[in-house]
Amino acid sequence: MKKTTITLASSLLLASFSFAQQKYIIKADIKGEEGYKLKASIVTDNHKTEDTGTIRQGDHFEFSGEHSGTSLVMMGSTHPSSKYEYVKGGMFMPAPFLEFFMTDKPVTITGDANELFMAKVTGGKLNDEFNTLKEKTLPLVQKNWELRKETAKMKAPADSTARKAKMAEMTANTKKIEDIQKEWVNKHPKSFVSVIMLLRMFDNYAIDDMEKTFNKLSSDLKATESGKNLAERIKGVRTTAIGSKAPDFTKPDLNGNPLTLSSLQGKYVLIDFWGSWCGPCRASNPHLKELYAKYKSKGFEILGIANEKEDDVKEAKEKWQKCVKGDDLPWLHVLNNFDKNKSDLVAQYAVSGFPTKLLLDKSGRIIFKEVGGGGTDLDNELKKIFGE
Repeated sequence: MKKTTITLASSLLLASFSFAQQKYIIKADIKGEEGYKLKASIVTDNHKTEDTGTIRQGDHFEFSGEHSGTSLVMMGSTHPSSKYEYVKGGMFMPAPFLEFFMTDKPVTITGDANELFMAKVTGGKLNDEFNTLKEKTLPLVQKNWELRKETAKMKAPADSTARKAKMAEMTANTKKIEDIQKEWVNKHPKSFVSVIMLLRMFDNYAIDDMEKTFNKLSSDLKATESGKNLAERIKGVRTTAIGSKAPDFTKPDLNGNPLTLSSLQGKYVLIDFWGSWCGPCRASNPHLKELYAKYKSKGFEILGIANEKEDDVKEAKEKWQKCVKGDDLPWLHVLNNFDKNKSDLVAQYAVSGFPTKLLLDKSGRIIFKEVGGGGTDLDNELKKIFGE
């Protein structure tokens, strides 16, 4: 079965030097954008993506506002070329975003609405550095976008030679992009762009290689919020490796009573990182209920750790409790949002996608880890432990 995962895009793209509010100015000349709208999302220092709102129509425009620190911007458009529809008015795949950094320097964008992601961006040292990387990777990004559209148009079956050839070419291009980015990072240990690329490519590095590359970064970069975030993720991976003892924690359960992970020792415990907002998580719940009913009497327990998007803990709690009740989930539950500033389990366990599941043995050691939902690996692991 195909696994489905929702990645933590905002944490992977986190970009920040400071918490002070500063004004930004973005000017653009986008040929062919007249009659359509642009929309920019700003990834801020507190892991949140803020929408600038829809920018007014027209080829020429300027907009400004305030933001905290140095932020990565992802810009898209309502122009027809910004997506490819599989079904008219229905399913579609989006084009790559135009990406650039927003600092205290004005940014100028020049390009064509047909390929917004290829637009030229100037303004500030950080964008100059980012451009030296993008000029090497964008031709491959552009090629993959064309291949994706060509593949989507094909009526040939999934296992056809022609379709496989295009998929293989896309995979090869993606590997080339990754290699270019890794080489760039190694050559630019003092650039903040390198920190962002390491966060972005975290899962594409062996943990030893990631740590070696991180250690080469300047002390100033390591001291940024993004640098600290990267260090925390490295630590989390080390901490949650197969064979490691799962980090202990205490969080309130559905009734507000403290629940400590170590209190469950003596059972095989499946930790399930999920959220009410996560489609793949909730889609996997019916099967989890089957597994729970099958193995609970044999010493199997599930502990759901919900991570809700709401900043307000009361709102997060309401969504969490409503979802648990509505989906009729009979196992143990805690909410990560409680005291998240003191104990963030998503960071502590280096969770990079939802759902993430970890199976602990009776002593609390991690014996299995899975990111995504819908596979059969967990079933097989439980069969090895409990039998059919």
